[in-house]
Amino acid sequence: MKAVKRGLTNVVFGVFGQLIIIGLGVIIPRLVLVSYGSEINGLLNSIVQILLYFDLFEAGICTASLQALYGPVERNDRNRIQQVIAATHRYYTKVGFIYSGAVIVFAFVYPLFIKVSLPYWMVFCIVLCSGLSNSLNFLYQGKYKILMQAEGKSYIISNFFTITSVLSSLSKAVLLVMGFNVLAVQFAFFVVNLLQMFMYAVYVKKNYSWVDLKTPSDDSLIKQRSATLVHQIARLVFNNVDILMLTVLTKNLKVVSVYTIYNTIIGMINVLINQLVVAFEFRLGQIYNASMEQYKRLHHLFEVIYIVIIFSVMTTVNVVILPFMRLYTAGVTDINYIDKWYPLLFTLIPLFYYGRSMENSLINFAGHFKQTQWSALTELALNLSLSTIGILLYGVYGALIATIIASLYRTIDMILYVYRHLIDGSPWTSFKRWIAAFVVYFVVTYFVGNNHICNDYFQLIIYAVMCGAISFVAHIIIQCIINIDEMRFIMELVRGRKNYEHNA
Repeated sequence: MKAVKRGLTNVVFGVFGQLIIIGLGVIIPRLVLVSYGSEINGLLNSIVQILLYFDLFEAGICTASLQALYGPVERNDRNRIQQVIAATHRYYTKVGFIYSGAVIVFAFVYPLFIKVSLPYWMVFCIVLCSGLSNSLNFLYQGKYKILMQAEGKSYIISNFFTITSVLSSLSKAVLLVMGFNVLAVQFAFFVVNLLQMFMYAVYVKKNYSWVDLKTPSDDSLIKQRSATLVHQIARLVFNNVDILMLTVLTKNLKVVSVYTIYNTIIGMINVLINQLVVAFEFRLGQIYNASMEQYKRLHHLFEVIYIVIIFSVMTTVNVVILPFMRLYTAGVTDINYIDKWYPLLFTLIPLFYYGRSMENSLINFAGHFKQTQWSALTELALNLSLSTIGILLYGVYGALIATIIASLYRTIDMILYVYRHLIDGSPWTSFKRWIAAFVVYFVVTYFVGNNHICNDYFQLIIYAVMCGAISFVAHIIIQCIINIDEMRFIMELVRGRKNYEHNA
């Protein structure tokens, strides 16, 4: 029951924190858009997206360390845990200094390649304030966050992130309302992030004083680091290439602003979904290392649960995002933010990405990074090549369609790989769940539509709740019909016929 309670705690605090962040995340970009215009909004978002590529310096150490910790954490082998953390610490320290140097170089170079009304020195300082705060993650808290994830304490990470985000957003809002320039706003973001390091320091001193970073490390424990590098590069570039390519190929920061506003809203919803996906992942990883038979039943059960949640959420987003955007961009006239095809195109991408969460987790648990790296590279190559052509011909449409095609390929490939190499059964088991979910997705969006007019945000919230309820019930019904075994398994758990508590 301890693992179940931790999983539920991860869900509650993760979702609660993300709802707060979503609320603030809606307000702040709106204030930035109204205060500074689409050009500065596009500038800030392009800087953030480019800095995400610097995470490649991490070179897969997070994934490799996490997988190396599941077994020792399950066995409560503290000596082995210390060896993994010590090896991770050594690598992160090197990366932290390299990352800091790269941010400084980027700050010097970036202002030379963009056309913006701000002076060179101001763009330089904005880049520094935006990038150097992440150095703290590499130099101090990164290794402890990995250990917390392996132990199922993601709620601690969520709480610290929520506190930091709230303080950062409030400081930004105050400065924006008072009329401060964009550099002051970004500097406030940097200062607040220093507080996060202090919070981790207090928690680590209280709960992980037994971890000795001077323990002789065994790099073989994280030998999968090089194998996960390819996947990390592919995933990072794939998830963030559209904004970079729109910036380079269109040279129009207003177009970038349109994409980033939609992408920011979808991104906040994605993070909310991710809180649900990772909440029990620590326990699934531990069970995989302890009993494959138990894991198999849970694999199918969680796949059904994830598909219901993800499709329900994205079906709702599809029908409410345009009414939201009409309210959100009211008064912004420098470019049109309303397009009837954006809801469909923007929501299809996270459906494919998060819908395959269980396949991705199983590949990670099994350590099949090298075996699946060509599939990840093929997905990336498809996205890059198709996006280049698509953006030149169709702008934002082209970027989105290219990403959807590449995501569809990768999702199908992952499902086929899992059933061929990692789990018994037929891939049709998963494909039928996807087909049923897409049927509901298109039927609901067709009959409900996305042209509803809301006069204020209260009406929008009521409308979203109604659409969400319809979507959730429809997806639940169709998945119950086609997943009889999983429904029986749930009933067994509810009635207590199967006692899994001793494994929790």
